[in-house]
Amino acid sequence: MSARKDYSHLFGSSVAVLLLAVLATPVSSERLGIKCGDNGAFYCHDTDPGSFTRCIGHELYLFACPEGLHFNTLSQTCDWPESADCGSHGAKGKNLKVNQIMHDAGKEEKDGASASASFGHSGGAHTPASATVSGGDNPWWRPDDVDPKSWEDVNQLEEIPFDGSSVSVSASVSGKKKAGGSGNSWKDISSAAEGAKSVKGHGHSHSIAISDTAEKRPDLENVQWHEGPCSPSECKPPNCRCPGTDIPGGLSPKSTPQMVMLTFDDEVSAAYYGYFQRLFRPGRYNANGCPVRGCLFVSGSGTDYDLVYPMYAMGMEIASHTLSHKFPHTWWATASYQEYVDEVEGMRKKLVSEASIPYEAIKGFRVPFLQVGGDNMYKALYDNKFTYDTSMFTGSVWEGSDPIWPFTLDYTVPEKFCQHTPCPMKQYPGLWEIPVQRWYGVDGISCAMPDGCTASGDSQEDLEFLRSNFKRYYESNRAPLGIFVHARWFHTEHHLDALDRFIDELMSLEDVYIVTPIQVIEWMKNPTPVEEVKSFKPWSCEGSVSRR
Repeated sequence: MSARKDYSHLFGSSVAVLLLAVLATPVSSERLGIKCGDNGAFYCHDTDPGSFTRCIGHELYLFACPEGLHFNTLSQTCDWPESADCGSHGAKGKNLKVNQIMHDAGKEEKDGASASASFGHSGGAHTPASATVSGGDNPWWRPDDVDPKSWEDVNQLEEIPFDGSSVSVSASVSGKKKAGGSGNSWKDISSAAEGAKSVKGHGHSHSIAISDTAEKRPDLENVQWHEGPCSPSECKPPNCRCPGTDIPGGLSPKSTPQMVMLTFDDEVSAAYYGYFQRLFRPGRYNANGCPVRGCLFVSGSGTDYDLVYPMYAMGMEIASHTLSHKFPHTWWATASYQEYVDEVEGMRKKLVSEASIPYEAIKGFRVPFLQVGGDNMYKALYDNKFTYDTSMFTGSVWEGSDPIWPFTLDYTVPEKFCQHTPCPMKQYPGLWEIPVQRWYGVDGISCAMPDGCTASGDSQEDLEFLRSNFKRYYESNRAPLGIFVHARWFHTEHHLDALDRFIDELMSLEDVYIVTPIQVIEWMKNPTPVEEVKSFKPWSCEGSVSRR
């Protein structure tokens, strides 16, 4: 699918605080004197290391990094100057004609704004800009136009009975506390958080690696039925894996990288945007030098699509969480095949049309309330060539058993691995399942998601809760740990503080990688020992940096 030509809706006044690189007036490839195809190539600006250009749909666009950051063409991010190649020796000259072209384009606009203008329109054209955000009393990670008092409205949302979001939400959040005791300002840190990882298109390995194997799956009518339980001798990677606790590739726990997934369900809105900025700010890298990444399972209800592409540009994976997120939860158990197609594929198409997310990048799905819909749901996913689902709920009621590794649906799934019916009774070869596994609260009682466990009293108690559940994976078979939450959990501020501190602890462990679900699937297809995973291509961002 070709890139959309009109991106102006992404940078209206509603995202004035996002400090994302802004698209300038497009210039046709004929004016470049170079081939400007759909490959999405990035170029340093010839004079300004804080700006960069990209070819999108045979047109050139000019972007500007947040103040103080330089662009890195290798990692495709706005980064600290010492880690970026733009502005370094040899970087200049990569795009020598851009400056003159953009100067000429500016002449065509009578009232062209300067590069230091605020976000917004000027004579109908968008120009590179930097935003000014007042400090106020808000923490640096919270946008000034988000009023904590408005969070009380979230409590009026209908409670979700199963997947953990029914935990009570505190609206009494202090707007004066600096997160983690940091004295850094929004301008110093948060502006870098959305340093433009402009990964639109997939011509560069820093883009979320997408395997094309799912596109080649056969029609269900032509699928050979497997009798009996899944056989590891017959079901082998890269496209088949039996459910179980055994480590792929026969690796030992010590040789297995501990993968951690941070995912967030439901709408993307201004009330939540600052949380993501804080958790995925610059300076947070895995041991291979690549930025930590998360995943948004986006539902259409309540989503501000202007905010979705900036999250994708930050390196987040974007996945479908249905168009309507309908109540009651029992609707999803009985929805027809066509209703699932409309919801699942409809959300994917909405993300493409309204948020400019590349169609091929949207590979995952999670059903609302974790209420699986049997064969109607899984056939809709299979037919529409989704790579994975992450809706099946599993795990023992009490702590003690080893966690389950992701598996494929080549064989009929036993009840043990699908504990919330109706489960699929048919087989869907090559379709992956990343199970949602029980967490255990401070009282030892299990829950589906961390935000559904017994409420903790402070950030230290939360931190211990995160640590104890992590240890259950790290000290056993190192199956991927899913920290699957709803962003409104962070309305109680100590939850956010604890997760922020926990990420720092994870980054101190050389054998722990914070990756996206699709990156987990890529590892499952090619199990790679931790000693070699730094060069594992699907996790590569090419231009590695040192941890900070």
